Amino acid sequence: MQITKATLNDIDAILKLQTQIYRVEKIAPDASQTLQNQLKDKSCQILIAKDDEKVVATATIYFIEVAARARPYALLEGFVVDEKQRGRGIGRSLLRQCIDSARKKNCYKIIFTSGIDRAEVHNFYKKMGFKKWGVEFRKDL
Repeated sequence: MQITKATLNDIDAILKLQTQIYRVEKIAPDASQTLQNQLKDKSCQILIAKDDEKVVATATIYFIEVAARARPYALLEGFVVDEKQRGRGIGRSLLRQCIDSARKKNCYKIIFTSGIDRAEVHNFYKKMGFKKWGVEFRKDL
């Protein structure tokens, strides 16, 4: 297994994986262009894990500057391991790489949100050293 930054060639595979994590019936028509823009954005990093040249996991990290700290924090989004590949340590390896990327960008924290009903995922993050912190408030627009 190899973890690298995503390229334009990985877009279709990333979008396919995202259907397993986001609660959407279908991918948005402009999703491919959005990913292309993210790949060019210096405040965003998309990582993939490949096994036998097949993308089996992905994560997007947004680096958000906080003026009061003069440092960014990392927001982890779209972290997903293919359902057929789970339990093999791919998620642990990818998450470690995400944390390493955040440290290299001098982030003071890395955070994510998760659906309240995903207890198994929450246990995974706890095992990886994350702690439950705060409450998310959301308004769909």
